Amino acid sequence: MTAMPNPAPTIAPRRPKVITVASGKGGVGKTQLAVNLATALAESGKRVLLIDADLGLANANLLLGLSPQTHAGHLLDGSRPFEDVAVSYEGRFDLLPAGSALVHLAELELEQQVRLLERIELHQRDYDVVLLDAGAGIGGNVRLALALADETLVVMSPETTSLTDAYALVKIGGRAKDNARFRIVVNHVELAEQAREMFDCLDSACTHFLSIGLEFAGYVYRDAVVEKALRAQRPFVQSFPTSAASRCVQALARRLVEENRSS
Repeated sequence: MTAMPNPAPTIAPRRPKVITVASGKGGVGKTQLAVNLATALAESGKRVLLIDADLGLANANLLLGLSPQTHAGHLLDGSRPFEDVAVSYEGRFDLLPAGSALVHLAELELEQQVRLLERIELHQRDYDVVLLDAGAGIGGNVRLALALADETLVVMSPETTSLTDAYALVKIGGRAKDNARFRIVVNHVELAEQAREMFDCLDSACTHFLSIGLEFAGYVYRDAVVEKALRAQRPFVQSFPTSAASRCVQALARRLVEENRSS
């Protein structure tokens, strides 16, 4: 009797790395960082999906000069599939856009959050990295983005109010997910020492009061090209690749890529 050949092993689909970009307050340049990090990662050869997770208040598409006709709400209600909702930014990376001024998307019920995740089907998507650009603050949609993350980039600015808001975000994120990994990026700094000082203050407070250790991911210099790129609706790492701000974001992207290779 001829032996039957062994069936080929089933390879489970590889889930992309999920990085949530979050901030305890608005106005610290979180979405600008997310858009530019997506661009830098794409330029390094990574397949990237950027999700505008501030679902009721679209911002990411505006920074990219895109005017999508569909958004995450169409995915949520089942009227359009993922492939129709996600849009490409110049063939560099994909964006899942949010709705514009849609209150019903701003705070989803748990059942709606689960339904949206099921329809995104991240485990079936051919991406290396998924960036979730969370809304500012600590609302329900933000807590979902924190719970989904393999790691969270907490964006803060060199201001006392930003420090206290970042602490609140880490506190909520620690409750949303066990063993959560938080990495701190200080934006709009004049000097590198500012960033390290802000990180040390936040890390000390989180370690002492929350028993959560933080990691220093880097900083982004205050740079006039950021405003120029904002007006042109293009990422500054694309339009001004040798600027001080661009070099900071490129360095952050390189560290993320090198980590993926070693893990």
